[in-house]
Amino acid sequence: MFLDVKSINTFYDVFHAIFDVSLCLDKGEVVCLLGRNGAGKTTTLTSIVGLNPPRSGSVTLNGVPISGKRAYQIARMGVGYVPENRWIISELTVRDNLELGCRRKSDTQIAAALESMYELFPRLKDLGHRVGGTLSGGEQQMLALARALVSKPELLLMDEVTIGLAPLVVQMLKSTILTLKQNRNTILLTEQNALFALDVSDRVYVIDKGAIVYDGTVDQVRKEHAVMSKYLGL
Repeated sequence: MFLDVKSINTFYDVFHAIFDVSLCLDKGEVVCLLGRNGAGKTTTLTSIVGLNPPRSGSVTLNGVPISGKRAYQIARMGVGYVPENRWIISELTVRDNLELGCRRKSDTQIAAALESMYELFPRLKDLGHRVGGTLSGGEQQMLALARALVSKPELLLMDEVTIGLAPLVVQMLKSTILTLKQNRNTILLTEQNALFALDVSDRVYVIDKGAIVYDGTVDQVRKEHAVMSKYLGL
């Protein structure tokens, strides 16, 4: 498995947030982690990227252990992260925010990387000199995703990318994720919008009260009406 998460337990101080969570992704897969608000989706992602390291269990990327490493080390190993609250630096321009994602690249490499993001998100090119704090929610989400992609990560984690966005922006994001999927990007995404996630994913994990309660293909979970109703509200 390209990403292999085995029996991780993560805490917030003394609060036990996720319990023996295990999941895996093959290279080129898009997998979604679904569940209600507070089920443990975000904690699972922050555990993988090292922002809230698990106290037990293991995480490996392409066979290399990453659990226990600092977040910046995990990022340098090829893991990109789009957080739920986007973390746009509001005082910096769109271009400056994107260049932060480029990390150690020459000017020529940065120019090429930015141009590839402008091809994927043409709107960002028009907004290049606008500061992040003046962008709409949809524009900030595009910027957050482009900033994670500009370094060409081997694994992309996306947390609740559709939350609070207009339907037209959600459709644009769906098209973008499907393009990334077609290009064999490896993606783990969380969503409260289960129908959106199922439309773009290959496989599904369902989490409830900090524990994985179901996993299967998209076709399988669509037929599991009890799971869809009990855990996803569908």
